Amino acid sequence: MKINFIASVLFAAFARSAMVYTGDTIDGYQVASQIDVDALPPCSNTRVWLQMPRSSIGQSWHVPVMIAKGEEGGKRLLMNSGIHGDGLNGIRVVQRVINDIDASKLKGVVIGIPGANVNGMLYGKHSFVSMAGSGFLTNLNQYFPGDVEELDDVYQYVGILWDRLISSNNVTHAVDFQTAAIGNTGSVYVEADKAVDYVNTMVSLSGADIATYKTSDPDNGSLDEVLNSKNVSSIVYQLANPRLFELDVIQRGYEYIFRLINDLGIYQNTVGDTDAYKARKGATFQASAVQNHYANFGGFVETEVELNQDVKEGQVLATMYDPHGDVIDTFKAKSNGRILAMNSDPLRDPGALVVAVAASS
Repeated sequence: MKINFIASVLFAAFARSAMVYTGDTIDGYQVASQIDVDALPPCSNTRVWLQMPRSSIGQSWHVPVMIAKGEEGGKRLLMNSGIHGDGLNGIRVVQRVINDIDASKLKGVVIGIPGANVNGMLYGKHSFVSMAGSGFLTNLNQYFPGDVEELDDVYQYVGILWDRLISSNNVTHAVDFQTAAIGNTGSVYVEADKAVDYVNTMVSLSGADIATYKTSDPDNGSLDEVLNSKNVSSIVYQLANPRLFELDVIQRGYEYIFRLINDLGIYQNTVGDTDAYKARKGATFQASAVQNHYANFGGFVETEVELNQDVKEGQVLATMYDPHGDVIDTFKAKSNGRILAMNSDPLRDPGALVVAVAASS
């Protein structure tokens, strides 16, 4: 399917509104309850806070937003990061990209969210932390598009992101930067729906170690799948490990965005194709499926493989031990493939990830 004018207009109409400032400032930047890129001046780099729901102590959460707007109209790219509070590498990618774009040479718009889940980041959690009752954790990336009218902090939080920033600004393409969750380690890989127009190009430009594929289902509530269902070409770009700024990984994400906006025709690639990218180009492992191995019991896990290692069907991937060192479970590859992610914390509860294998085509 192709993104056409009618689809773009319909998407833009979801929550059209002007830029609405609250009159507050935080650290020198204005606070807005509604962000409208069209209301911003051409050839500008804008930094603003998006006002989110109030917390249990009556103070609003605020999400940072960075916007580069060119002199001329054109495609609009959304970069999201930190939808999980432990996914930090993408935050630095967004910051660097927006800061390094010369808006006078931009033909279109680049919107960056350098840390969508400020709640999770503050509490050091993968999930959003709700304080009602005894408290509970929620994965924000299962709740898009949310609902600002719902009497629920998660629905309202996601609903504001969606209604007052994402769906109201006619984005045409999106990259959602994530990482492995706390307790796990992951490769640099992409998740994509190749049935969506232009997504294959987004994957080919990624320089990722591994590409995994799925069919978008907006009922899953993930940002990329909801966007894809509305003809906004979107992928998830997994940038390795949680709770870290990994400079080499951040650089890969940074270079990717400049390749992407160059291919979209809105900004010249000022980074160029580095030697590292040239070496990886065309070498992305194409997975036919992802096989997740979860712990059947609680125990101590010793992994016997490394990230991006090729494995054969039947090969031992990890072994679980009880407190006295007796083997209680063994995990073997179900098919040939490559190691996508695995646990970094040896203590595993039942249902926790042990190893994820990207199966060979």
